[in-house]
Amino acid sequence: MRQSGADDDPKDPKLIGTLRRTRAGMVVETLLRAFWPLGSLVAVFWSVIAFGLPEALTRVQMYAVLAVFAAAALYLAWRGFRGLRWPSARDARDRVDATLAGTPLAALEDAQALGTEDAGARAVWAAHLARMRRAASLAKPVPPDLRLASRDPWALRLAALVLLGAALIFAGGEGLRGVGAAIKPATGPQVATGPSFEGWAEPPAYTGRPTLYLPDIRPEGPVSVPAGTRVTIRVYGGEGSDFALSEEVSGGAPAALAETAPGISSAEFEVRRDGGVTLTRGGGALGHWSFAAEPDQAPTITLAQPVEPVEAGKTRIAYSAHDDHGVTAARAEVTLDLSRVDRRYGLAIDPAPREPMVIDLPMPMTGAGTEVQETLVDDFSKSPYAGLPVTLTLTAEDAVGQRGDSGPIATVLPGRSFYDPIAAALIEQRRDLLWSPANATRVTRVLRAVTYEPEGLFSSPRAYLMTRAAIRQLAGANADGKAAEVTDEVAEALWQAALLIEDGSLGSAKERLDRARERLSEALRNDASDDEIARLMDELRDATRDYMEQMAREAIERGEQQRAEAPPPGQTMSQDQIQELMRQIQELSEQGRKAEAEQLLSMLQQLLDNMQMQITQGQGDGQGQGSQGQQTMQGLADALREQQGLADESFQELQRRFRENRMGQGEGDPMDGQPGENGEQGQDQAERGQGRGERGQGAEELARRQEALRQLMDEMREGLPGEAGEGTREAMREAERNMGEARDRLNQGDASGALDQQAEAIDRLRDGMREMAEEMRGAENGQQQGEGQNAQSQAENGRDPLGRPLGSRGGIGGQDGMVPDADSIARGRALLDEIRRRAGEQFRPQLELDYLRRLLDQF
Repeated sequence: MRQSGADDDPKDPKLIGTLRRTRAGMVVETLLRAFWPLGSLVAVFWSVIAFGLPEALTRVQMYAVLAVFAAAALYLAWRGFRGLRWPSARDARDRVDATLAGTPLAALEDAQALGTEDAGARAVWAAHLARMRRAASLAKPVPPDLRLASRDPWALRLAALVLLGAALIFAGGEGLRGVGAAIKPATGPQVATGPSFEGWAEPPAYTGRPTLYLPDIRPEGPVSVPAGTRVTIRVYGGEGSDFALSEEVSGGAPAALAETAPGISSAEFEVRRDGGVTLTRGGGALGHWSFAAEPDQAPTITLAQPVEPVEAGKTRIAYSAHDDHGVTAARAEVTLDLSRVDRRYGLAIDPAPREPMVIDLPMPMTGAGTEVQETLVDDFSKSPYAGLPVTLTLTAEDAVGQRGDSGPIATVLPGRSFYDPIAAALIEQRRDLLWSPANATRVTRVLRAVTYEPEGLFSSPRAYLMTRAAIRQLAGANADGKAAEVTDEVAEALWQAALLIEDGSLGSAKERLDRARERLSEALRNDASDDEIARLMDELRDATRDYMEQMAREAIERGEQQRAEAPPPGQTMSQDQIQELMRQIQELSEQGRKAEAEQLLSMLQQLLDNMQMQITQGQGDGQGQGSQGQQTMQGLADALREQQGLADESFQELQRRFRENRMGQGEGDPMDGQPGENGEQGQDQAERGQGRGERGQGAEELARRQEALRQLMDEMREGLPGEAGEGTREAMREAERNMGEARDRLNQGDASGALDQQAEAIDRLRDGMREMAEEMRGAENGQQQGEGQNAQSQAENGRDPLGRPLGSRGGIGGQDGMVPDADSIARGRALLDEIRRRAGEQFRPQLELDYLRRLLDQF
């Protein structure tokens, strides 16, 4: 039991420290529980003050807020002190003792009440105290209980802490200063006290330079700025007469400070030359700055590469430009160089005045740059200057409008090359007409001569009609003295006609191949450039490939097989050899040996002309039906050729009609009624009657032949073999109907309508041949299935399709034919190698390549 005389003070230093720390925690716990409302109020008040509450209130309102805050703070402080109970040493001892097993601290304060005289009882008591001391030595400080949830169920203290944190982060110490400013008595409007200034130098925007703040510039030397930099100096406070500004950089009247607002004066000027700027007040210097004006240099531009033609008659102009602050625009100006023009024929007279041709050169997508290297590729073939000596002047411009040019550059403006003689003649007359409208009479006469006998010259009736219409328009305008008004329109018509003749409507690969050979041969004779020869060689390669593919397609459609006509011994040539021959032609041309290249081109032309498709004769059983179908195919092919011939003759008849109609107009036709052409007019009138007679006989003959072909088609349709399907019969019926309508149009003198119907008949004949080929292939597949059944029956009899005995497990029986001889192995290997080589030749027709790949898949 505890005695009144027991010693309450512990003697263990460790235990003493534990009790002191526990008591300190209890003090914090007591203060927090007593004054947390006051702390929350202070935090909220300081936060709202820091966020600008004084700025929104008047001085009286601010006093009222302060009074309310003071009253609330006093109340909460009184309430906290009233409930405050300071923890004692005994309270700390009891809190620590409560955490130990057996309350050893309290046990150590007890004294022995009974058995004090008994030695055994005293020994037991001593052992008990020793055990309690050991337990007390394990005591540790007890942390304070700072939880306030039971006292603040709405968590107001946490909201106050969040608000205080936000105020400390975003407002800093503005709260107290705001309170002082709010309660300070007003003294009326004030301007900035004490003299101060600021200034900055702003370079032009196009330079990309940053703005300089003058107070930050150290006076170590001149500051280099672009010319045109705008300097602004502003002073605050004092009288305006107290400040003085002197400057030497504007190049004109010195700038002076001017009052812009009460107590504020400023000055603005531009830096145009080197010099200094000084700001003083009352004779004392406030600032001095030296500027070095950087002059804005004019841009430079040069031609990076010579002007050269590229594909399809386009022109390449590569240029390089430089400017200290950036090139904003570039253009090229093209003018005619009369001193270098060959003044002959249509160019002998003086040219009509014409404005220089201005070309906007491309600029980088990123905008103006100090270094610009760009290339223009454009087509100027329709320009009046195309193909003529010109002077090219390149001009570059910067942001301030300064310009720099390359100086005159002598060159020839490239244009499209025309290899067809008729197209080239039209382009030449177009050039002469654009040179000067005074050439209208000469151009009209030359074009009449070109179109006088169009048979064999104009492959396109549209081009011929466009040329004749242009002649009429130009002749009529020239007679009225208005040739200059129609020059551009006539030039455009001649250009389109030349394009039709040069490019044409090449519907077949054979025509494209012939045209490519003619262009290459013409280029070799005219000593064209290596680039032009290379382009034409590529065109010839493409045309050759298309021609072979077309032959393969036609052969398959007609049920034929592709094979070359057997040449004389020693003259065979494979596809790779043809490509090698083309490569040699290009190499000879690049070496300047144009004559040898043209000879090789002639050899290539002969080889390609000898290529043809032959119909394979059927063999074996079932040849009767195959021969009848092949005879029908041959009949359709003959009818197709005959119909194409009739269409060609109808086109020639249409050309004669145009010519006769033109001659029959007499004086009403402007192009036949010009002064000085009575001889031509008389000749036309003399031939007019003869032409009319030939017209009637030609149309009647064509109608008669068309009717004969129609009757032949009717007989072929009646005699179609049994395997001919409805598609073939319908195509032949439509072809027969088109032929009949073409006959009626020819009898009516409508050659144009007859041509349309003949074209429809040609299309229907091709459809019929295609349908017949499909049906023949279907019949052949059926025959192959029959052969497969025969082979199966032979297998059932113990023999393979070649009659060799089969083994017990389906293998070849016996020893005969088990191992092929050396010759068979070599032939098989050579055949497989040849198939692989041909399959690797990509220039072969796609149908042939697919067939070769299918063969390789089987091996």
